[in-house]
Amino acid sequence: MKINIRDWTRDDLAEIQRAWLDCSIPRPDMQLRTNSAAAMKHWLTERFEEPQNIGFVARQEDVMAGFLIGRIDDWESVPPIINPRRIGIIDAVYVDERFRRQGIGTRLIDRAVQVMKDANVVAVETIYEAWDEAPARIWRRAGFAPWMIHACRML
Repeated sequence: MKINIRDWTRDDLAEIQRAWLDCSIPRPDMQLRTNSAAAMKHWLTERFEEPQNIGFVARQEDVMAGFLIGRIDDWESVPPIINPRRIGIIDAVYVDERFRRQGIGTRLIDRAVQVMKDANVVAVETIYEAWDEAPARIWRRAGFAPWMIHACRML
């Protein structure tokens, strides 16, 4: 079956919300809020309505195989010592387990990077779980490399 990737629509938001919450496995020091579904719905709706945000959905007929959510923004350093620059940020990439290892994540990333390149961004940034080799492999294949390490110590 063919996987189609298209821009997200308002009708996709509930499905994206369910998938995102289902795969949210926080660290042991994190817990989902009791109102996480409502908070996610509100956040997704706001993101969808803001023009600097982008979203793509991968579908196989009636089934959502995956999604990507990102944004294009002008970044300014804190403290303000570096000239502002236009960057792309990929906030989330998700591929349903049934569709993994078929290149869908790579296709979603490539599409977002092209849109960001067309919008004259100078760099694209993302975050992913350091202890999970599968996402690290996908990001490396897409040309991403670690720049700074955000570390934590569990107490």
